[in-house]
Amino acid sequence: MTINSRLIIGFGTTLIMTVIIAVIAINQVNFIDTTISQITDVNSVKQRYAINFRGSVHDRAIAVRDVVLARDERELNTALDDIVELDRFYQESAKKLTPVKLPMSAQEKALYEDIQRIEKKTLPLIAQVIQAKKSNDMIAANALLLDDAKPAFTEWLAAINAFINLEEKANQVATIDTRQVSGSFQNWMIALTSAAILIGLSVAYLISRRIKNSVGAEPYAAANVIAKIAKGDLTTPVSSHYPDSIMSSVEVMQKQIVTIVNSIITSSSELSQRSATVASGTNQSLISADNQLTYTNSTVSKLMEMNNSINAISDRVRETESNSNITAELSKKGQVAVQKVATEIEKVSATVKATVEQVNQLEARTHSIGDIVNVIRGISEQTNLLALNAAIEAARAGETGRGFAVVADEVRNLAKRTGDATADIETMILQVQEETKASVQVMEATVPQVENGLALTNEASSLLNDIQQQSKDSLAKVLEVVAATSQQVVTISEINHEIQKVADMSKETSLALQTNASETLALQQLSETLKHDINYFKVT
Repeated sequence: MTINSRLIIGFGTTLIMTVIIAVIAINQVNFIDTTISQITDVNSVKQRYAINFRGSVHDRAIAVRDVVLARDERELNTALDDIVELDRFYQESAKKLTPVKLPMSAQEKALYEDIQRIEKKTLPLIAQVIQAKKSNDMIAANALLLDDAKPAFTEWLAAINAFINLEEKANQVATIDTRQVSGSFQNWMIALTSAAILIGLSVAYLISRRIKNSVGAEPYAAANVIAKIAKGDLTTPVSSHYPDSIMSSVEVMQKQIVTIVNSIITSSSELSQRSATVASGTNQSLISADNQLTYTNSTVSKLMEMNNSINAISDRVRETESNSNITAELSKKGQVAVQKVATEIEKVSATVKATVEQVNQLEARTHSIGDIVNVIRGISEQTNLLALNAAIEAARAGETGRGFAVVADEVRNLAKRTGDATADIETMILQVQEETKASVQVMEATVPQVENGLALTNEASSLLNDIQQQSKDSLAKVLEVVAATSQQVVTISEINHEIQKVADMSKETSLALQTNASETLALQQLSETLKHDINYFKVT
């Protein structure tokens, strides 16, 4: 068994004993604490409230007696005030002494309910005694006091004393249990502590003996030998009488270390020479790789500039392509628009011609209306003349022709109004004829202009058609330039990508050579460090 195992078992056993003691102590102390809390915080409190009950009931019994024996009103009122105050004091304790606020056993609850039952029975008797006294019925008051109230108070006090005695008995039992627990706890502590001390001493003895057999000498002697080896002194002789001890192993280890150190000295010298050779070749390769990386980076930079220039040309060509597309599209839209305009002008020209014909017809009809108006004027004049002759004949006829004269006047007035209206119509017809004539002249002047606009529109359509054809030719040529430029961009990008790969490979080669140079330098430093470390040992 190892020393570590022995230490674990020994001290583990001691710790387990300590834990057992602690667990027992905690349980016993918790029991004692719980019991004391039950005594002080529960039982004593209930007992205190029960004592308050007893004092209130005892003093109220005396006060009720004083009520009966009171000689005047002042003594009666004093006794009554005492009863009220004692009842208030009782009720305050009763509110706190309930199974809801304080835990109670079944026996405690039975006694508490008995106290409440007797209280309910006694309080009416007290009221009856007081009422009899106030009524000056001394015989009834004395009878109630001696025959009813006295036994009730006695029973009430007996029930309260039983509750107090029960709490006192519970406290006595809890105190006995606490003392028994504390006594057994003391015995447990003594037994377990003694066992722990005995086990600890036994383990210490066994471990000490085991250490001496394992070390092979006194620990300070082994420490002295190991300290010299740690300082590099391998010349100190080591011997031990215990074949399997540490000192025996140190002796073997010292011999092995001497052999290893001599071998390392030889190898480190050879390693230092070869590291120097490798470092020289690596430095030369690093210089060449750096030059190659410089040239490659320069080529990449120039290709990037060329690629940027071609990209700029390609962008301009794409812009030209876009503009050509827009020009062709606009030319096409313009041609369509001009054709629509020509169509509309043709419609306008036809409409104007039709309007001229209609206006000419209107002018002819206006002349016809003028002729009709002249006929109406002639009829109006004839009617007026006939009306005048009729009036003259009516005047000649006297009373007989008076009605006819009235009719002749109305006809003459009508003929006059017709003549006036005819004159107005003639005036308006003359104005219409003049305006119609002016419209005809304007329409006749407009027709050549519309025809001229139609001719110009057809000419503009032809020109836009030519522009569209030229735009299509330019667009085709621009597309050819775009295709050629795009191919150049792709080619330059591929060349740039390949050159970039070469640059990356050169960079990786340079980094690898730098790493090799660093590692070679570190190897040289390691060789020097190894030489320095080996010189730390003394083998002769």
